[in-house]
Formats: sequence, structure tokens, C-alpha cells
Amino acid sequence: MKSLVIIVVSLAALILSGCHSSKQMLPSPPVIVNNTDSVKTEYIETVRIETVPVDVPVPMESAKQVVPDSTSHLETSFAESDAWINPDGTLGHSIKNKEQNLKAEVKVPVKDTQTNNTAASVREVPVPYPEPVYIERDFSKWETFRIEAFWYLVGAVLISLGWILRKPLITAIRKCL
Repeated sequence: MKSLVIIVVSLAALILSGCHSSKQMLPSPPVIVNNTDSVKTEYIETVRIETVPVDVPVPMESAKQVVPDSTSHLETSFAESDAWINPDGTLGHSIKNKEQNLKAEVKVPVKDTQTNNTAASVREVPVPYPEPVYIERDFSKWETFRIEAFWYLVGAVLISLGWILRKPLITAIRKCL
């Protein structure tokens, strides 16, 4: 019988002592991650080789030389040359380049750059969420009983412990007196 009382009191204490919070956690407001426009730019570079005509200038030069010999005249596409005999018996010689430009073809790398701009507007808009509204209500009969039964359960547990430990307590009290 004694163990049955202990089991019943322990089960009643376990069943009636449960508690729970009825408050709900508020959801956090949405965070705006990105509120700017973005532009994506692509550069495409191509290199090709073109042949370009170039004018190369020939500088004007002249030279003279005197030797004892006969006269001569020499002309090329770039220069004229004259030779003569002076009255004292010496040979005079002059050379002169013609003023002109030489034409040449040179291979030159040409770089072409194409730009491709792609604009993308990314905008995250916060989604409205309902604010929780707390409505005060009365406790149900079961909730009221559980709240009010706490101190009765504490008393019942103390009385049960006193009943279970009565013999050692009485022995301890007799020794003290």
C-alpha cells in the first residue's frame, strides 16, 4: 500500500507540473540584400595583321673628290654623279642624292575592341508579413487547475517524503534529545 501511494503521488506530480509558454516568437523583418542596378560589360578584342604602305625618306647627301683622271657622269634613280678635269689637271667628282621618298609595305598588327554592355536591374523588394496580434484570453479550466495545483503538489511531495522517511527522522530526533 505504501508503494502504491508513492507511485500515485509521483505520477500526479509529473502530470500536473507540466508548463508551456504560449508566447510566439516574432518573425524578423525581411532584409533587403541588393538594391542597386548592375551593368555587365564584355570586351572582345581581336588582332589582325594589315599591310600598310610606308614612305621612307632618303636624306640628301653630297660628296666631292678630286683625282687626276678623265671626266665622267653617272646617274641612278637615287643619285647623280659628275666628274670633271680642272684646269690645273686634277679631276673633280661630285655626287648628289635626288630628293624623293621610297615606298615600302610594312605588316602592322591592328587591334579591334568590341564592347557589349548588358544592363540588368536587380532589385529585391521586401515582402510584407502580417504583424502578430496578441489577444488576451482567459485560461481554460485545465490550465487554471495546473497553475493552482503547484503548491498543493509541493505540499504533497513534502508530506510523502515525511511519511517515507518517518522512522529515520524519529530516530534522529530521539538521538538529538
